[in-house]
Amino acid sequence: MIPQRKFKDFVEIRYTFRSIYTKGLNMMHNEKVLHFIAEKIEDIKVAIFYCHSNSPLKINNTIIHTFKVDDCGYITFFINRPQQLISQFDREFPVGLNYFKKGKDYFMNVFGKARIIHDPEELAYQTDLTAEEINNALTTQVLIKVQILKVDFYDNNYEKKNLLLKKIWSVFSSLFDSVGAASRSYDLSGPTVHNYGF
Repeated sequence: MIPQRKFKDFVEIRYTFRSIYTKGLNMMHNEKVLHFIAEKIEDIKVAIFYCHSNSPLKINNTIIHTFKVDDCGYITFFINRPQQLISQFDREFPVGLNYFKKGKDYFMNVFGKARIIHDPEELAYQTDLTAEEINNALTTQVLIKVQILKVDFYDNNYEKKNLLLKKIWSVFSSLFDSVGAASRSYDLSGPTVHNYGF
């Protein structure tokens, strides 16, 4: 038998190990999920951009073409420069990106925090941009980076497979429904077919 003090120490050590192990698994899980999401975004490439800002002056909803999804969970793309001065817009604001492409078996809604990058020094810091893209970002377009906060992924094939499994289960369960029913009711009030002399 373990003395009370040693048992308590054992439980604390076990709990500490479990929390460290869980954090490690969460980090690995997040990396796998991010890689999966980035792969799907790169496959579709096109999304509808929705600005969810409460500001009276906000960027219009538009169709975007994804430029890049990086390892830190940022989606980079360009939009056409609005007629107002960029400095009048909120620098950061909540957004939604709806990725859908006809013929694909999935679609996704990405929610995150967008940041307008319009400072020439900050644009020059973006190593993956060419000189022409930086020039466009300063004149005719705006570079936006969205930090991915939440993704709703919808797999149409899963629904089809799930529907097939439900159909198979209903056929299978209907075969054995009368055998394994937990409660049944019988009507014994009618006339009997055989007269047993009662």
